[in-house]
Amino acid sequence: MAVVMTKSNLFRSPHDGDQLIDPLITKGRVIIATGTVSNESTDSSGSSYRLVELPSDCMLHEGTFFDVENWGYAQVVIGTKTDTTALVNQTKATEDIAQPIAIGDANHAKRLWEVLGMAEDPGGAIALFAHAAAGATGAGSMPFRISYIYN
Repeated sequence: MAVVMTKSNLFRSPHDGDQLIDPLITKGRVIIATGTVSNESTDSSGSSYRLVELPSDCMLHEGTFFDVENWGYAQVVIGTKTDTTALVNQTKATEDIAQPIAIGDANHAKRLWEVLGMAEDPGGAIALFAHAAAGATGAGSMPFRISYIYN
């Protein structure tokens, strides 16, 4: 077996021609937006609820969650204005908490635009929406926390 001495992506060797280290990875800070969105029992399919706007090149942190226990819809659908299921698509019965980013999952250290399945960074801000895939089952509310890394 070989004995090796190597480094993580948090180190750079200018002598080896390594690329500059992404400052978001090494010096990014966690920013937290905490909110609640409500729906009425008469809200119908096609309704949308604007939750937050985030920089397209930020990284969602695993502290992001949506408390869907009292949300007024049976299906939890969260995405962009045009891609309704880009971030979350689950039945409320699956879990009381929807966490689109898990520790060490495939979305680790990916930019928001990548997590949302976009082909390229659109630049600027991306708005996240909760969408109604069917009529409301009752009035409700969904507390949420968007935790993201940015510098």
